[in-house]
Amino acid sequence: MPLYVVADTHFGHANLLGPRMARPRPFASIEAHDEYLIARWNDRVRPDDEVWHLGDFAYGASAAHCRAVFARLAGRKRLVWGNHDASRVRDLPWESQHERVEISARGRTFVLSHYAQRTWNKAHY
Repeated sequence: MPLYVVADTHFGHANLLGPRMARPRPFASIEAHDEYLIARWNDRVRPDDEVWHLGDFAYGASAAHCRAVFARLAGRKRLVWGNHDASRVRDLPWESQHERVEISARGRTFVLSHYAQRTWNKAHY
């Protein structure tokens, strides 16, 4: 079963497209942005695949929009909280939620966090 890791999708975050961003995302509208990300996600992820979202799933989107996007995304979705993951994101039916987590895959241990880490468990391996 494949395992995927993604972060900072920022569904519904219209300011990602504008001049306030150092590197604005190249979409005509936030709806086009969201549709593009959903299509790319579902092109790759199958229903039984495991997906770890490392925070900032959505920003500025309504709870209804968050639920609608979440429902369209394939896979068994797990969340590691980011700084923009308010209750509208945390209340979604994730398989699990974490502030930071260690997982094992392919014989290795990975530390998953939204935030950059100076050090972490087993960093010297």
